Parts: sequence; structure tokens; C-alpha cells
Amino acid sequence: MAELDPASGRKLALLIDADNVRSSFLPIIIREASAIGTIVVRRVYGHFASSTMAPWQSLLHEYALTPVHVPPASRGKNATDMKLAIEAMDLLHQKHLQGICIASSDSDFTTLASRIREDGLEVFGFGEKKTTAPYVAACDRFFYCDLLLDQEKADKEASARPQRVKLPIDDIEFAVDDASGDDGWATLGMVGHVLVKRMPDFDPRNFGYKKLSDLVGDVSAIEIRRDETPNGPSIMVRVKPAGGQGRR
Repeated sequence: MAELDPASGRKLALLIDADNVRSSFLPIIIREASAIGTIVVRRVYGHFASSTMAPWQSLLHEYALTPVHVPPASRGKNATDMKLAIEAMDLLHQKHLQGICIASSDSDFTTLASRIREDGLEVFGFGEKKTTAPYVAACDRFFYCDLLLDQEKADKEASARPQRVKLPIDDIEFAVDDASGDDGWATLGMVGHVLVKRMPDFDPRNFGYKKLSDLVGDVSAIEIRRDETPNGPSIMVRVKPAGGQGRR
């Protein structure tokens, strides 16, 4: 999603709750986090003496993950969550980080995400569509790994494009209006930033589009213009002066 949030010099910590995240999500998590910044800390938490951790064991070396073992003797319902949260707070003071990625759908991390943001760091969540709305809202960005994985599988199988869900037309038009100048035009990149601020889980791929420009291009109320600038092509958008109805 380079159109929404170009990779910067951010240094990130990636903390994975292996009790709550499928190992099949890991390639997606690494890919999306790497597009945001540089992952300087990679930790995965769980009871690694258990057979349930076998799928993760084979990925530790491949993805340079540091396993954090939570032994059975100290492991209750929330022991892994507590360990991850404690180390996340330690990282706030031990590393020069710009953001922390939390891979879990567990709503118990809502408070942690809010606390990290209070310290001025960005929070990037990775989970499933079942994740609660307050947890998603507590993150600066949230990625639905199950939807992204389904999209990847569909592409690989060369099947028909997944049925698109209803587009957030009102939010898109609001973002264009909010990002626009006096002439009504806004850069697509700025529109993307406004959308993410308004909807932390916004991602064109959630609606069946690979790029934000493809999604916006399917909204009939939005006009698109491509300009040549000294820095290369720039995509400009505006709400059509005459109004009009959205595509869906």
C-alpha cells in the first residue's frame, strides 16, 4: 500500500502473540511491516515446548524471529499477553523506535496500543477480521491478515476476483474534501493518509483492489487527474463539482 503510507526511515519492533496468530500469516505480517519501516526487533511469544508451536518452530530461522518462551508453570490464560505487554513497555525506553507492530486479534491489547501511542510511537496491528473495533481504533493502522491471505490465494489460483464489499463512499469523499486545496484538488497520497486516520483498518485490498488509485477510480463521484511534476507523475483527485452518485 505504498500510495497510503510510503516506507520511511521508521525503526519498528514486531511482537507476535503466537497463541493468537496463525503461522500462515507470518509472510504477510513481515511484508506489510517491512513496507512501513525497518523491523529491528522480531519476537514471537508462546509455550515453545508445546507441540502447538511446531508450525512456528520452522519459521524462526527463516524470518530471524527471536522466540520468547512462556513456560507452563507461569502460563495462565493471559500469561503470554502479559509477557508481550511487559516487553513492549520495556522497548519504549530501551530502543530508539518509531513504532511497534502487535500481531494478535486479542482485544486485551487495546490498552497496550493506546499506551504506546501516548508515548508518541505509532502502533500497527495485525490480526483477523474478528478483531474488536476498539482495538482496531487504538492502532494507527490495522491489517486484516485473513483477508489479505484469502486475496493472495485467489490470485494464485487465478480465480475470479473476490466479490467486493460495499465501498465507504462517504468516507472517501470526506477524505478528498479534507485533503483538498482551495481549487478542490488533492493528491491521492494525502487522501490515503486522511482515510487511514479516519479508518485505521482501511486498505484497498479489503475491498478487492490492489491500489488506492484503482479503488478511487471506481467511485463515479470522484474525478482523477494525472499531472507531471519535477518529482514524477502525481495523481490528483477531487469530488466532481456537479456531484453524482458513488459506484456502490
